[in-house]
Amino acid sequence: MALITARLIAMAAVTFFMVSSISALPVMSASPEHDINGLTAIELAKVRGEVGIAMVNTTSKKQYLLNQNKPYPMQSVCKLPISIGILRLADAGKLSLQDKVTVSRKDLVPYHSPIKEAIKGEQSDFTIRDLMTRAICDSDNTACDLLISRAGGAGAVTRLLTEAGVKGVRVDRPEGTLQPESLHIAKYLVDPRDTATPEGMIDMLQKLHSGELLSKASTALLLADLFNCKTGPGRLKAGLPAGWKLAHKTGTGADVAGQNTATNDVGVMVGPRGETIYIAVFTKGSRAKIAVRERLMATVAAKAAAGEL
Repeated sequence: MALITARLIAMAAVTFFMVSSISALPVMSASPEHDINGLTAIELAKVRGEVGIAMVNTTSKKQYLLNQNKPYPMQSVCKLPISIGILRLADAGKLSLQDKVTVSRKDLVPYHSPIKEAIKGEQSDFTIRDLMTRAICDSDNTACDLLISRAGGAGAVTRLLTEAGVKGVRVDRPEGTLQPESLHIAKYLVDPRDTATPEGMIDMLQKLHSGELLSKASTALLLADLFNCKTGPGRLKAGLPAGWKLAHKTGTGADVAGQNTATNDVGVMVGPRGETIYIAVFTKGSRAKIAVRERLMATVAAKAAAGEL
């Protein structure tokens, strides 16, 4: 992997990024409008926060890395590694996806939990499989925390990932704990808990997609949910050319005093001829509107598909 270090000067401030491409290029200094391997300093500076990107195109053998080894808050992207942990337990015979979990209204987690509309009366039973689909496709926080509990806790999820050879991805808290704590934004943005590095995330995506993490049936099941993810239509999905598909998971944190905790999208882009691109875009501490953050993600996906990264 050939790495290049590029000094990007963005209008009123100087921001340093680590950029990598498949071919070795000399270290260079860029003006704001200068195109560095497909992304301009202006495009990156519009986020007004920190950006982390990792992209591997398995067809062209190109890769693009930006702050790839820095940890970024996952927010709801965590529901992907949590689901991997649950499926590894199922593959090992330690649980069944048809096991029932009783969900009562007192279990509901604040913020985003559409499962509340499915609870009849004070409580209803759901299968683990249903909870996983709700966590991935709808980004349901209550479903997420019930899965963490069923896996044996957040630490158990991280241990399952570590045992599978996944590095740079960690789960430490349920959403019911994490979300209130994220409102203390200065502390949250430097907290190593519940983070992933862009490079660690695409390594996990590659291992998942290639069948290294789960059984064939479990891999197909999780990818089906990821392809059906309903959140973030303006992010990576918005940059897909005609005929491309995306299996992905988004994450979106709160805005605190005009600053966003985290906005992310990670996934597998599949082209009409079987082209496969693993991609992860993270932002943290952004002071730009969400439309700007999402536009960058769409731009990254479009340029990745076009071979411009």
